[in-house]
Amino acid sequence: MRTVFAALGCWLLVVSLAQAQGSSPTISQLFAFYCNSHYTSCPYGVEPALAPLQFANGIIYGVTLLGGQGKNAGGTVWQVSTAGQTSVVHTFKPGAPGKFPNGRSPVINFVEGADHNLYGFTQYGGSTNRGVMYKLLPNGGFQVLHDFCTGTCEDIPGPVIVGQDGNFYGAQSSGAAIFRMTPSGTYSVVLALNPVTQGAAASLIQGKDGNFYGTGALGSSTECDQQGIVFKMTPTGTYSILHTFGTAEFPSAALIQASDGNFYGAVSSTIFRLTPEGGITTLYTLQGEDGISVLQIQQASDGNLWVLTGDGGPAPTLPGEIFAVNLQGAKIAAAAFDCATTGCGPSGVIQGSDGAFYGVAGLGGFAPNQVPLGSVFKVDAGLPPLMH
Repeated sequence: MRTVFAALGCWLLVVSLAQAQGSSPTISQLFAFYCNSHYTSCPYGVEPALAPLQFANGIIYGVTLLGGQGKNAGGTVWQVSTAGQTSVVHTFKPGAPGKFPNGRSPVINFVEGADHNLYGFTQYGGSTNRGVMYKLLPNGGFQVLHDFCTGTCEDIPGPVIVGQDGNFYGAQSSGAAIFRMTPSGTYSVVLALNPVTQGAAASLIQGKDGNFYGTGALGSSTECDQQGIVFKMTPTGTYSILHTFGTAEFPSAALIQASDGNFYGAVSSTIFRLTPEGGITTLYTLQGEDGISVLQIQQASDGNLWVLTGDGGPAPTLPGEIFAVNLQGAKIAAAAFDCATTGCGPSGVIQGSDGAFYGVAGLGGFAPNQVPLGSVFKVDAGLPPLMH
């Protein structure tokens, strides 16, 4: 998932804020994932469950967890232009019956490396059937870089980011350690965590100061006794907890660092602001058609926070909603999804270089004479192009 912090001049911020306040975002479908009526052919894959990413050439890439071209395919990597032209770049196909040497179900996020190739991770497949790290060239060339669980199974990754040094960082799926992987696939543990005193890590970002910040859970293995946390870790592994939430209160969205230097995240229905020193305040609380749980937050080119919920929008369908909140905590724009026309149940979104948002929804969509099973959508909010 790619998060972009846009540094805007004051005049541009004022203009773009006025644009956001005066415009209503519109959601449209770029492409629908589908199967035939017998579910025997799902050529583009199904279950697009991860936020896409956009390469420098403007093409948007994403993955599906299941399906694809060929019998018993185990997911795809697809690409789509901003005009909706879609193709499959790679299909995770079986080798011997029941074996997927190149991985299956790319459930973990994928990232663009410093070399502008795509790096991703699968949940299953490989030599141990516990997943692989792979490298995919824009022309479709594919290489397995690492098989997980060849020694210990503690190296299975959770969400991964690209560090400032070009390596990949993330938390193990168990939350027991924070790891580093090189672009060649070499794995190492940066810090092993004590779940009672340090917590189990869930997500990670690298701040502008070079330190890593993340969310997790502190306490015993019983969720009802745990507390959500925000932590800080230096590149050398020095660790501290910046904030502890109440019992059974867990961050529902990964942190972002905004242009004001503060971090923003969410605990269920509350969006919070956290200073680098650990001071925390409530920015906005979901209400009405906002939904009840935040999936994702990002700062867009207008300087505002754009928030994705999977259960917002009008009842009874609750198809999901995307809305904007300014840094003063006021909601200024919103649009709801529609299962029949745009797809619903959104799971991730990015802002493209043209200023529009692009994302995936795991349900619905419009696919004539086929069974629609999710979509790639576009949200046009009239925002200025993204500044890198």
